[in-house]
Amino acid sequence: MTLKDLILKSKKEESYSLYHSLTKKAIPYTKITRNDIYNNIISLYKDDPERILKLCSIEEINILKNLLDNPITKKEHGYIDYLLFKNLLNNFLVIDSDNKYQIPSDLYNYVKMALNLFDDKTYSYLDVLDSVIIGSSRAYNMLSTSTFLNLIKNYYLDYDLKNLKEYINHNPKLRNKVTVIKYKKEEYIISLEFNYYKDVYTLKESFNLAKYTLEELISIGKYKINLFQEHLFSFLNFLEIHLDPHNIDLIINDLIFYCGFDINNDSILLQICDNIEELYKETKEVIPNFPIWIYNGNTLNTLKDNIILPNKNEPCLCGSGKKFKNCCEKLFK
Repeated sequence: MTLKDLILKSKKEESYSLYHSLTKKAIPYTKITRNDIYNNIISLYKDDPERILKLCSIEEINILKNLLDNPITKKEHGYIDYLLFKNLLNNFLVIDSDNKYQIPSDLYNYVKMALNLFDDKTYSYLDVLDSVIIGSSRAYNMLSTSTFLNLIKNYYLDYDLKNLKEYINHNPKLRNKVTVIKYKKEEYIISLEFNYYKDVYTLKESFNLAKYTLEELISIGKYKINLFQEHLFSFLNFLEIHLDPHNIDLIINDLIFYCGFDINNDSILLQICDNIEELYKETKEVIPNFPIWIYNGNTLNTLKDNIILPNKNEPCLCGSGKKFKNCCEKLFK
């Protein structure tokens, strides 16, 4: 299958999202066809193959290097490999064909040119910076740009404030994950995966930050959880024994939401665990190791009063991709 085949068969909004993230001069959605999206993406890669590298983490770049030589047979990957291939598939850099992962044939030469331009030092630094940006949005949900810049200075990742907003909003790796908005006369980095910054702002008792090491924020940015926390690492091992990676991802999304708002309700947690007692017991033990977006003193009723719930058929609050009625609606009944 080619990239063209993939784009023509996919949902238009998915391929357009990629196209829009690759250029500041995107043709409006209503004035472009799928075929034009394909031609424009190819033209952008031809003009600047490094755009491909800017979509990828270091780990994903290494997968592309391996795919230049041979397809990778699809198998039961663990959670981390699942996330890496999921990102490559979402960015249309890899296709899943005949039980193998491979680079689309009409994209192969552009990927090869991009990898010839790869500079390990430059992209390793950018990979760390991007992971910290995503990790901060997942750990705090909203963070003022000034606070974020002070945070990264502590990690010796200095970045010019006047360029930060442009860097984030025009970074294809960060699309659908993070953006910068102005709220209450101040600029904030907010999560687009769990987009509750107004609710978090209202419910926070202070903006004192929980402390994470650089490695911990990178892990949260890359894999959604802090794998440098021993209990979470063991919990992931437990999940991988009993569940496929897709369902692990769904549970972790639910737990990010549940813990972020400090809901602390055993019956809700049991529902997240699909009423499986063994899974509930394991999950209960690791709840304190997930980031909390707000501070104590809020009940589920408080959250109900403050959060604007989606309609039943709209995407769920937790970012799972399911309809609200088929996912987290039960949490608010």
